This record gives sequence, C-alpha cells and structure tokens, in this order.
Amino acid sequence: MEVLYTKLYDKYTRLKSNKLSDLDHLNEEQQLKFRNFSSAAEELIEYLMTEKEELLGQVHHLRTELASLRAAKDNQVADYQRLLAEETRKNEALAEEVEKLLKLRQEGACHDLNYNSKIMTVDGQFKANSNSSSIRMTRKRTRQNTLEKEARFISFENDQGNSVERESMENICKDTTSGKLLECCTKANHQSGIDLQESGHDGNWLIQVLFEYVLGMKLSIDYQTERICLSALHQSSGYR
Repeated sequence: MEVLYTKLYDKYTRLKSNKLSDLDHLNEEQQLKFRNFSSAAEELIEYLMTEKEELLGQVHHLRTELASLRAAKDNQVADYQRLLAEETRKNEALAEEVEKLLKLRQEGACHDLNYNSKIMTVDGQFKANSNSSSIRMTRKRTRQNTLEKEARFISFENDQGNSVERESMENICKDTTSGKLLECCTKANHQSGIDLQESGHDGNWLIQVLFEYVLGMKLSIDYQTERICLSALHQSSGYR
C-alpha cells in the first residue's frame, strides 16, 4: 500500500508541477499580450489627444470667425435699420410737402380765378384808357410834326446864311494864303538873288518854294544830265 501511495504521490507531484509550469507559461504569454495592448492603447490615446487638440483649435477658430461674422452682420443690420429709419422719415417729410403743395395748388387755383377776373376788369379799363390815350397821342404827333417842319424851315434859312458867310471866309483865307505865299516867294528870291524871269526853271522854282513853305525844310535841286537829285535840310535840327 505504501508503494501505491508513493506512486500516487509522485504522479500527483509531477502533474502538479506540469500544471504549474503550464500556468506560468500562460501567465507570461498573457502578460506579454497585456504589455503589447497597453503600449498600443497608450499610442492610440496620445494620437487621439493630439487630434483632439487640433480639433479644439479648429473649433476655436471657427467660433472666432463666426463671432466676427455675426458682429459684421449685426452692424450691417443696424446700418440698414438706420437707413430704413432715415428713408421713412424722408418719405414722411416728402408726403407732408406733397400735401402742402396740393393745398397750395388748390388755394392757387382759387386765387388764379380771382386774379383772372381782376385782370379781365383791368384789361377792359386799360383798353378804354388806351383808346383815349391814342387820340391824345395822335394830336400830340400832329403838333410835333408841325413843330419839326417849322424847325427844318428855320434851319434851312440859317444854313443858307451860313453858306454865304463860309464862302466869304474861304475867299478871304484864299487871298491871305496866296498873299503869304507870294511874300514868301519874294523873300526867297531876294535871299537867293535869283530872278524868276532870268531863270530858265521858273515853274520848278515856284514848286520848290511851295514845298519849303509847307514842309518847313530847305530844299535844293541838282540838275544833272541824266536825273534830278533832290535834298532836304531841316535848319533847326540839322537833319538831312
């Protein structure tokens, strides 16, 4: 019996050791898998955290952009409301002006009727006055025409008397001028010592004396074979 117990105990011990070794091996495998799973989970968690931070940044940017767009839209809506209020006020003012103008137009129409009636009355009076004034103007024009005819007749007589006086004065002036010219020619002849009857150029000499008297310059003529040379001298200034 002891031998049987010994064999059973050895078998039990051997099975127990095998079982423990199998459990240790399984435990090691499970621990290795757990480490692998743990490292993979940590990597995944880190990736997800990074992705979460990026997504949070995008969300913050979108929120900021949305806030700015909302503020711009609010300002635009406020501007539109202000413009709408101004246009409403202008339309109300314009409506009031139109109503005033319509009232004034109605009042003006009544006033025009009264004014036209007054104009017609004044026009009738003016026509009556114009008829009487036209008669007076016709009489006045007749008197003016008579006075103008008398004035022309008197002026014609005065013109005839003045023409006679002018003719006598012109004759006196002509006589005086011819006398002065003759005296000048005589003085020039005495100064030059030339006798008109003895000189062969008496006509030219008279023309020369006439030009000297008119121009106030001393003229000298040089009779050459082919042409005549004329020189003039201003005695006071010496200009030739």
